[in-house]
Amino acid sequence: MTMTRKAWLPTGLPAGLPAGLAAALPAALLAMASMSTPAQAQLSAGGGPISYSADNLEYMDGNRQLVLTGNVDVVQNDSRLQSDKLTLYFSQGASGGNALGTGDISRIVAEGQVYYVRPDQKARGDRAVYETATDSVTFTGNVVVASDENVIRGETLVLEISGGRTTIRPGGGARVQGVFRPKAAQKK
Repeated sequence: MTMTRKAWLPTGLPAGLPAGLAAALPAALLAMASMSTPAQAQLSAGGGPISYSADNLEYMDGNRQLVLTGNVDVVQNDSRLQSDKLTLYFSQGASGGNALGTGDISRIVAEGQVYYVRPDQKARGDRAVYETATDSVTFTGNVVVASDENVIRGETLVLEISGGRTTIRPGGGARVQGVFRPKAAQKK
């Protein structure tokens, strides 16, 4: 499926994500597959390996950080996260080691035009932080989320990945705004 960041649904939400990345060479972060703790990095409720592609990669051994920049595209099963920059934070977990991209992923931070798409929901924001301990992604800044034709806007969005719960909060004196379209209204 071809997706572009610039294509929007009539409701103002991304219809998809950047095209042209199909030829990029995705690599699996296999460290997650061998984690012995129950908390595993996951963008998809089904978990599994995470493939990524980007224009640049930098690994900082002392900080245990892997930084991807430029057209970052991350895919796990049926979920996709895209951003301008993505930082993976590794802990000294059961997988051990200080090699490039090994160990447990404790946190993922996406910055700059962040788009997250899963089968039943699309979201965008200026920044997103995934915390392994809570299995949740928190979006901040100009947040828009859509399910079917329903659209909600706010300043902060929290997606509990495996729990299937979505929470949206307004910012500084504003209110959460949205449009709900009943199925009967969508058919007309």
